[in-house]
Amino acid sequence: MEGNRHNKNYQNYNRKKNKNYSKNRNYRNNYNHIEKENIKRDDEVKKEVSNTSSIPPKSKSHPIINFFLFLTLLSSLAFFGISLWIGQDSANFFQGLVSSIILVIFSILFVAICATNRSRKKGTVFLGSIFLLLFNLFGGLTTLGIVNVPAIGQVESFTNKSLTDVVKWAEKNKVTLNQDYEYSDMVPEYSIISQNVDSGTKVKDISELTVSVSEGPNPDKEIIVSDMDGWDSERVIQYVEDNYLNNVDVKFEESDRAQYTVIDQNKSGTMKRSDKLELTFSLGEEVNDDDVKMDDLIGMSEFEATFYLKQHRIKYDIKKVFSKKMERGYVTNQSVKAGDMAKVNNDDEKVVLSISKGRSIKVPNLKKMSMVEITNWIVENKLKLEFVYEYDDSIKVNQVIDVNYDKGKKIEQGTTIKITVSKGSLVMKNFKSFDEFREWANKYNIPYEEKHEFSDDVPQGEVISYSYKKGEAIKNGDSIIVTISDGSERKVPDLVGMTKKEAIEALEEAGLNYNFVTQNSNKEKNTVIKQSISAGSKVSDGTTITVTISNGKKTEYREESNSNSSNNSSNSNHSNTSNNSNSGNSGSSSTPKPEVPSTPTCDKSITTTVWIYPDLISSDPATTCNNIKNKYSSVNFSCSYVSNGPGIGLVVNSNDIDGHQLNHCDTYTLKINKG
Repeated sequence: MEGNRHNKNYQNYNRKKNKNYSKNRNYRNNYNHIEKENIKRDDEVKKEVSNTSSIPPKSKSHPIINFFLFLTLLSSLAFFGISLWIGQDSANFFQGLVSSIILVIFSILFVAICATNRSRKKGTVFLGSIFLLLFNLFGGLTTLGIVNVPAIGQVESFTNKSLTDVVKWAEKNKVTLNQDYEYSDMVPEYSIISQNVDSGTKVKDISELTVSVSEGPNPDKEIIVSDMDGWDSERVIQYVEDNYLNNVDVKFEESDRAQYTVIDQNKSGTMKRSDKLELTFSLGEEVNDDDVKMDDLIGMSEFEATFYLKQHRIKYDIKKVFSKKMERGYVTNQSVKAGDMAKVNNDDEKVVLSISKGRSIKVPNLKKMSMVEITNWIVENKLKLEFVYEYDDSIKVNQVIDVNYDKGKKIEQGTTIKITVSKGSLVMKNFKSFDEFREWANKYNIPYEEKHEFSDDVPQGEVISYSYKKGEAIKNGDSIIVTISDGSERKVPDLVGMTKKEAIEALEEAGLNYNFVTQNSNKEKNTVIKQSISAGSKVSDGTTITVTISNGKKTEYREESNSNSSNNSSNSNHSNTSNNSNSGNSGSSSTPKPEVPSTPTCDKSITTTVWIYPDLISSDPATTCNNIKNKYSSVNFSCSYVSNGPGIGLVVNSNDIDGHQLNHCDTYTLKINKG
């Protein structure tokens, strides 16, 4: 019993224990689940906190940055407008327009991104805005021409630039510089007015550049001169200087008009600056001859100083002198000093004005100076400069060969300095024709000689060879020998004694042209009695031979008295016939006239009017000769080539040929200029 109770208690204990364990286990499971949930929740919170901490606080808008962004957008739009307005006359208009459109789009995107991006950095946005703003500003100023940027490998725009700048550029880019001087009221002296090559042209595509250099105002330019009636002297002096009038004569006389005002003017309206303008000023009603206290005239222009002297009726003389201090055309000294008394209307005590010619300029050794140094010296001393380029195998490229003033020579402002510059060795080129060669040789003063040869391969008038080969350097003073083809060689056949038909066959077989004339002779009729070029002569293919054909004997008629012309003719014919048949009959009533054999003569009454038309003239002298010969084949021409000024290929003695009637017997010489 006791044991059963003990077992029962033990079982109850185990049951309670298991129940408690089960409860504890459930509790632990719940606890672990809660812990896991808490840990999971903590991880999510930490993650959320971590994600939240990575988002920066919202940036505040900065007014200065927004202002520069606005300026950037505005500048890009302005640049686009300038490109559209100014660049429309440019050769690269389309390219510039596309570039400006791309720039505007880029600027808009830049501003939009910077304005909407919350994480923008103020420093980066500010610097980007500044750089883009400056780029737009620079592009606009360049397009407007306010700022000029040298283009690498391209011709610059030299308008209004100094001559020195152009010379530096030409020397740097190895471009031959030619200068033309022109007057200009707008462009300062020694500055560039225009250029013959457009800016932007590639330097490699040009070898020469010609610029127009300003000489200052044109003294002969036509202007409209105002009517100055009533103007005072100060206004007139200012007007004369402002309009560069250079031939103004003033005089003064008594008048009831206001003193020192214009009372008469010889002309007004359109006139040249150099035309004489006469102005008469009033001295007023009361004039005296008291001595005048002299003003200081030094530094005045010649016109202003002489105006003062005439105004006060002081006699004067002008003396031109060199001056280191005073500009050309201004008073450098006066014989009566300022403050001293000067005589009025006194020829014995004239005031001598010394007018400056500018500094006495001593010419340095220009041969030892560079082109830039020479140009600087020219501009500094207000001289004119002329470059002449020549080939010289002994002088390096761009070195001075010669100058027109030797070292130490004294000259004055305005003198033209002519500089001959070396282009180095002249190299023989390849020429398509003799005309092209001749033009090239004449341009560079290269002497040449023509030599003619027959050739079966080279057509007549074309060049067979030159004495220099392509690429060879031509030495100073050497003459180029040009061998010109006379065409295929033909031998003139012996035509004398042939019939006309035989002569034609012989000439055509020989490749020669022909022309026939007739002449009375003892030879049989229709046979050749002479030819213009002797048999065996060597001539060019197609040369024209004038062939003279016999027309038989010239019939002579004898006139008898007391008979009409028809009877005379009949009787004469009858008598001649009778006499010929009865030459031995001494009892004949009339003595026959002895027949004298006629000497062959050419009938000079046969003529041709020759006109030297322009289409017969060629730049090749030999072609001119052949053209005229072929045109007037019935006239005997020979050609002589002479050097007689310009107009190569022209007939020098055309006055003796053109429009004249030339007979078929004589030979006429055509003198053709060969240059």
